[in-house]
Amino acid sequence: MNESRFIDQNKEKWREAEALLVAPVKDPDKLSNLFVQVVDDLSYARTYYPNRSVRVYLNKIARQYFSAIYGSKKGVHSQFKLFWLDELPQIILSSRRQLLVSLAVFALSLFIGAFSSRNDPQFVKTILSESYVKMTDENIKSGDPMAVYKKANQVDMFLGITLNNLMVAFRTYVLGIFLAIGTLGSLLYNGIMVGSFQYYFAEKGLLLTSSLSIWLHGTLEISSIIIAGGAGLTLGSGLIFPGTYSRIQSLQRAGIRSLKLMLGVTPLFVLAAIIESFLTRYTGVPVFLKVTLIFLSAFFIIGYFVVYPWIKSRTGFLYPLKDIQLAASPTERIDYFRIKNNADILKDTFQFYSRQAPKLSSAIFVSALIVSLAQHFFKEQKGYVASETEWWVALFADLGSIFNQPSPAFILIHALGVSWVLFATMRLIVTESNPKRVNFDLKSFVHIVFLVALLEGLLYLGAFGVVAAVIAFGYLLLSAFVITEQSSGLCYGLAHGFELFSTNKNQGPALQAILVILSFGFLLILSAPILYMHLSVLKWNFVSNDSTSQQIIDFLNVFVRTFSFYLILPAIGASMAYLCFSQEEANSASGLKETIVKMTVKRPKTNNR
Repeated sequence: MNESRFIDQNKEKWREAEALLVAPVKDPDKLSNLFVQVVDDLSYARTYYPNRSVRVYLNKIARQYFSAIYGSKKGVHSQFKLFWLDELPQIILSSRRQLLVSLAVFALSLFIGAFSSRNDPQFVKTILSESYVKMTDENIKSGDPMAVYKKANQVDMFLGITLNNLMVAFRTYVLGIFLAIGTLGSLLYNGIMVGSFQYYFAEKGLLLTSSLSIWLHGTLEISSIIIAGGAGLTLGSGLIFPGTYSRIQSLQRAGIRSLKLMLGVTPLFVLAAIIESFLTRYTGVPVFLKVTLIFLSAFFIIGYFVVYPWIKSRTGFLYPLKDIQLAASPTERIDYFRIKNNADILKDTFQFYSRQAPKLSSAIFVSALIVSLAQHFFKEQKGYVASETEWWVALFADLGSIFNQPSPAFILIHALGVSWVLFATMRLIVTESNPKRVNFDLKSFVHIVFLVALLEGLLYLGAFGVVAAVIAFGYLLLSAFVITEQSSGLCYGLAHGFELFSTNKNQGPALQAILVILSFGFLLILSAPILYMHLSVLKWNFVSNDSTSQQIIDFLNVFVRTFSFYLILPAIGASMAYLCFSQEEANSASGLKETIVKMTVKRPKTNNR
């Protein structure tokens, strides 16, 4: 059949299909029936007219039907609007008790800080550090008490403040995993610091001057830390009060909800850093303007995080707050042929990790041990690429301390260790999805090593290289899974991986951002307090001035860091693998088509061709 005749025979059906897509009320039976017919026509067009516009046209209609049948794929703008105007206010409302407790603890700690500073002159130096107090005393004598905000370059100051604020907030949040005790401790510490800071200036008669400068950015910053504390308490409450769920299931529910709360407050830290870096330094700004900005900041915090959720609870939310669907047991079968949102992908990832932990643990341990030994062996080499004082070095200090080893040989060894853990993870997922695929593919492993080495190489290019690595890691790992799952070449894997990563309204970058937050949260737990506690125990049991003992301590320190970093690799690799399956379904709808065909197999077929 030529193309013109094919179009002429089916154009009325296609017009009907397009009309049904825009109809306010859609008949489910008619929708599924037309979808099957359109997909059949698309298959025919792909076979006989692969390079003609009719194939593109039918592919477009099939994808629109696919989205309409699932009914859950909203545009990126509507999703963005729905999150900020409906979902996040519901989460705030559901976490109001935890937020109130966070506020109360912070307020109490403010009083403790001010009271302790008043009764102990050395307390301020202990909390703020003696060097900071000395520097501020000199600034006060020179007539510019807030000169500390003018010393650094504005852009460098913005990056440093943003990083510091985010680390404080996410440490406060993640420490909630310790039955909320860690979050309470972080709130107490930060509140005592702010109380001591304010009393220090009040004692010198500079309360108003300091407050107008500090609270210019502090209104958003301190409010965000309190909200982060509420998120941490929400996370901890999932373990303390599981209700009818198991503690793991309760933690998953609380984790997703509290993480969304943290995502909602993250922009405030960036805005606070902008104000502190670019506005607070101008201490000569009229008082009226400072008061106005402080008032606007407070008005926004109270309006959005207090008043607006209360009003929405009265008028009604657009959609009820939905929790992720939890597995009845860790052996629940994963559906590989269904489009999933990021919450479902994370749920599948947690299930996979808990189910396959025994098999993954050996790969993680052996890889971490070999890489740690290699790092210990290469540590005497000179010529560091990056100074340890640079912010991106501190940021990635827990990733096996790879910045201290610029040797190409060490980069290759580290890439081999990371690649082996990722490859083991991806092979397990491939085997689960298709039990017949159990062969070891050396070519795929080599390609993964190349991609991981490329990522690690970016880290040595400075701050921009670090940013590039953070942006690119999700896409490259998704491409690595395409290579592993399809036993394809590197070029095809990169091309197809990019197509999948940007499919479905850029779901891939959103999942990548969530993984970055979760990963750094885990590494923050490592640095405070687990790593410090483990080092203290080691030093108690070894002689500090003995060279052999010091080498043992250094090696175990590196091993704990590396092992902890490798623990998060299966979660990242599995998330990208499940995203790949979901995006493949979004592009081809093969699973959906098969399901619909099974549902309609008993119906009489309509042949309009």
